[in-house]
Amino acid sequence: MKKHMILSAAIAAVLGLQTGMSTPAHAESSLSNGTGSAEAAAGAKAAVTAASALSHAEAVYKAALPLFSSGKLPQAIAYMNANLYAVSPYQATVLTLKLENLHKALLSSYENKFSSSDVQRKLISVYKAGVSMSKLAESTDNQALRALLKSAGESGYKLETAEGTFFPVIDYAAYRKYKLYVTSDIRDYISIMATESDLPPSKDNGLVISWGDVAARALAQEQFTRNYPKSNRLAAVKTLYTMYTANTFYGQNNTPLFHYDNQEMDLEAQKAYSSILSKNSDASPFLQKLEGFMKLMKSNGYLLDDAAKQYLKTEVPLA
Repeated sequence: MKKHMILSAAIAAVLGLQTGMSTPAHAESSLSNGTGSAEAAAGAKAAVTAASALSHAEAVYKAALPLFSSGKLPQAIAYMNANLYAVSPYQATVLTLKLENLHKALLSSYENKFSSSDVQRKLISVYKAGVSMSKLAESTDNQALRALLKSAGESGYKLETAEGTFFPVIDYAAYRKYKLYVTSDIRDYISIMATESDLPPSKDNGLVISWGDVAARALAQEQFTRNYPKSNRLAAVKTLYTMYTANTFYGQNNTPLFHYDNQEMDLEAQKAYSSILSKNSDASPFLQKLEGFMKLMKSNGYLLDDAAKQYLKTEVPLA
């Protein structure tokens, strides 16, 4: 009881809840009693340290919130990069999701700026795949374009191109540094989104990643939905999973799973899917559908016949 009162007093002192209160007389006497004194002092010190850490984390967390509400992306990113280690996993997760929300909210504004014909024309001579916005900004003498690229880069976007058009996207690779501090579901979510950011699955209505990567990403996304059914980002991953499931079983217009001329399944897809099934024995709904599909394909010579069409319609219907 005596030690409890000392710990309470120490915590309260740090949190400013008992300003001006003195240590009770019976607590003071316990501090002068040999072993009891050492234990009480150690306990009080630990309590002070813990309370101080909690107080600091809360202060760091609260100081970040106005940056998001005011839409100051560069400042929010800089603050998180410097201070995220100091908050709790829950607080770090909230701040990371707030940053993503702000990235999504302000993306359309940057899209509009980049969509102007003047900017598009000037980007033709500047753009290089995989080069950051800040590096691209350094490569142009046009002050307006340099300012736009610099602003977008500092705000956490990178430049992509498809069908002859340049546009900004969220640079999820930059979120990887936050994985050390957030909860497990958001850590896995960052991994999924960074993979998408590093290498988008399709361009110009065709796949630009291998069939094996398509199925592997679908499997990772399905695993997320099974592991974290209550995650704040469950809906986002489900949307990705739906897209990747369709890509797995149908392909895209310019890279169909079944060739248009002879209705035969792509040979590389055959090899990739067979390899994935041989390496995975998990009771995954996705793998079960893929296994059933590949058994049917093997039996009918890998052709898109009526039986294959019916299987796809029943097991993997398109929305």
